[in-house]
Amino acid sequence: MSEKPIISTILLTNGQEERLKISIDTIIEQDYPNKELIIVSSTPNDIFSEYQENSMVKIYIQSELTHNEARDFALEQVSGEYIFFIGPSDALMNAQTLSTIYERMKSNNSNFIANRFIKLRDGVFYIGESQEKVDTITKTDYWFHLIKREELRSLYGKLFGREILGKLNIEAKSDQQFIKYVILNATNPILDRRFENYAYFEREDRDSLEPDRAVISVPKYLGEVSYPENEEIDENINVAICVDDNYCQHISPMLYSIDKNTHEKVDVYLIYYKLKLESLEHIVRLNEVLTNVEIKIRKLKDYQYERLSLFKETKLPTEAYFRLLLPELLPEIKRVLYLDVDMLILNDLKELYQTKLGNNVMGVVRDFPFTNDKHSWAYFLLGDAGERYFNSGMLLLNLEVMRKNNIVEKFIKFISETSQYYFLGDQDAFNVFFFYDVKVLGNENNYIAENQSILEKTNFDVTIMHYCGFSDPKPWKLNESNTSYIIPSIRLYREYQHEINKLMVEGPKILIVVEETANFKDTNRAIASIEYQNYGNYEIIFQPLKEGSNIEKLEERYPQLINMQKDNKLRKDTDYLFYLQNGSYFSNWNALSLLVDVAVEKDADYVMPSHIIFKVSNGNFYMRNDNGEIVDISNEKFEKVLEENSFLFSKNEGFLFSKEVADRANVENIEPGLIRNTKIYNSALKKYFYDKNLWTEIDFGD
Repeated sequence: MSEKPIISTILLTNGQEERLKISIDTIIEQDYPNKELIIVSSTPNDIFSEYQENSMVKIYIQSELTHNEARDFALEQVSGEYIFFIGPSDALMNAQTLSTIYERMKSNNSNFIANRFIKLRDGVFYIGESQEKVDTITKTDYWFHLIKREELRSLYGKLFGREILGKLNIEAKSDQQFIKYVILNATNPILDRRFENYAYFEREDRDSLEPDRAVISVPKYLGEVSYPENEEIDENINVAICVDDNYCQHISPMLYSIDKNTHEKVDVYLIYYKLKLESLEHIVRLNEVLTNVEIKIRKLKDYQYERLSLFKETKLPTEAYFRLLLPELLPEIKRVLYLDVDMLILNDLKELYQTKLGNNVMGVVRDFPFTNDKHSWAYFLLGDAGERYFNSGMLLLNLEVMRKNNIVEKFIKFISETSQYYFLGDQDAFNVFFFYDVKVLGNENNYIAENQSILEKTNFDVTIMHYCGFSDPKPWKLNESNTSYIIPSIRLYREYQHEINKLMVEGPKILIVVEETANFKDTNRAIASIEYQNYGNYEIIFQPLKEGSNIEKLEERYPQLINMQKDNKLRKDTDYLFYLQNGSYFSNWNALSLLVDVAVEKDADYVMPSHIIFKVSNGNFYMRNDNGEIVDISNEKFEKVLEENSFLFSKNEGFLFSKEVADRANVENIEPGLIRNTKIYNSALKKYFYDKNLWTEIDFGD
């Protein structure tokens, strides 16, 4: 007699399945030594007579029982220490399957194992990507497993200890509910992610494997929360923004929009871990310019950053998780309005900030592009409750409640155990963890730019415009995929950017000469690439085509930028000049700033940057190595530079030169040309080549 415990396999059938005999035989043929097969059928079948003499097979005809009753009846008949369910159309992959499953379960010190399915449909096997991995299912992440793994929601393909049944103490009204209870009462339950053990036969009359949301509802992960009787709100409006060096480059328009449109005192807390000196200097300068807004910086300690760095598998930068620590980073304030950097504040924040949250941890706004689409991730994650899935870019946080209930520690622990299941990073974590403790606010408080494409309407009557969405409409990107409904909002952002740049930038004035092309799209892109620059002190001189010009259309779109100059004379108030011709455009949002920095730092009167060439003929980009090297070419003859770097001078454009150089070269008009540019180069006293791709040349191949 084998020392291995008995495995009782249960097969629930209506007696009429065409593959029933295969399912029975696949159990009988298993090499596992101690086993029994319990068959509960609603109708008789001649097949059963073949197994009457087999002592390991017990057959019960129970026509009056429902499926749930038949399941419970079968469980009462088992004599084994372990129970395995097999579907009446399914099969085990080989004679060693039960032995393999049992050994894997025991080696993981578990009394529950679920197996991935190979699906058989219309005679064809459908196999997913097998992984040599066994997942432990915890009481924290079991819900994510049940939502994402349809095999786990099925009764079949599970092996578990009989002792678990004594812990249930509840009547399971469905197989999904039964499996959920078994998992929650099991010891170290596991999911075998290899597709090698169980074949599941798909047919129309089988129960759906779609999640039963009534059964698999979102757990109350946060637990009970203690709320004060009187909700106190700070006198000043407190805003928190999380930044690194990259984000810090883009905070000016958003903070300026708060300053311009909110009349109350606003304290903006910039949360960071490490910032370069130029980022800190930028913050100081911005603080000097703003009037209603005061910027205060809070630095994460090393241990805080290391704690958040554990979430790296979500592919988000660690800085995205800084907001989790706001209750402990801002101990002196009662509540805070967290905002993403890619926002514009178009109305006073007072009403939003003073919103009564009641018995809720935070105020949120639905993520409309997801909640509007029944097939989106929001509904996959939350079922019908997907209509309240919120965007985490704006969070009105009750910090007092979070501190009092130690929510930060609970939330971080939750994320550390579940972050591998997220699609949208910690936004998913916020939605699941705080599912029962959020107050949904009006869309105007976090109006996602993508809404405008969906609703086919440009909407400025909002408090907060959020530049996120499927088309990634970041205003600091030259994104041509945005629709006509989003473009006005992007242009509005750039108007704010232009205003704050002019207040902050004390650099020299640049005159940018743009030649119109026959294709409106090319000309529009060239001007848009200037408009999204973060340098404030510039002016555009536009040279229209003599015939077929789109000047009226361009003047309508860029009234504050286009300056018509009929005589083509150089301006006396110009410090530097730059040419863009034939649809060429800036490929970096900070190209002008970088060029001016080189000119000022090196005291140069001529700076030539590297660039990319886009060949229209084959649709490919061609570029140099972008290593950021700055090389002094002051003593090089133009002919030599041209010979060695013809790539750079192919269109006689793309270089920054001073007005003094133009005067020495006796250049009086703005018309570019090779002879003229040779004179400019030779008249420059200190010249630098900046090996960084800052603009894109359009090569039409003519």
